Amino acid sequence: MNVLLARRRLAVLTVAGASMEPSYRSGDRVLVRRLGRRGGAGIERGEVVIATWRPPAGHPPGEPAVTEDGSRRRAGEQPGARNWMIKRVVAGPGDPVPAGLGPALIADTNKPVPRERFVVLGDNAAHSHDSRHIGYVERSDIVGVVIRRLEPRR
Repeated sequence: MNVLLARRRLAVLTVAGASMEPSYRSGDRVLVRRLGRRGGAGIERGEVVIATWRPPAGHPPGEPAVTEDGSRRRAGEQPGARNWMIKRVVAGPGDPVPAGLGPALIADTNKPVPRERFVVLGDNAAHSHDSRHIGYVERSDIVGVVIRRLEPRR
């Protein structure tokens, strides 16, 4: 695989924020398999994904962003910041919506997740804005799937 093709399919991103602790900590670098035009084809429950952060109307910015340049910044604080979030998929299309997901999905508990949508949660519920707050994540908003954590820079 040539370098250009690898760059199109893979990305190295830096986690910013505590929403995925203890699995991923702020400053951890992760290798991400970018998704093609088909979006979330092959996304499985339990995988960690990078998705576009789209706060609900009236919600202040502040979900920790995942960055490409290694800087620690929060979404919305800097012009041009990537508004991405890192979350774990807990239910996909056709899976039942888990109970106890807070206000955004409480009415959908045990109903099937709609086509082209996912339920995503941060591993650290106390510090995560996720499907409990924003509802479903659209398949088209999923940027990639985390393959693994990389060794820290020296």
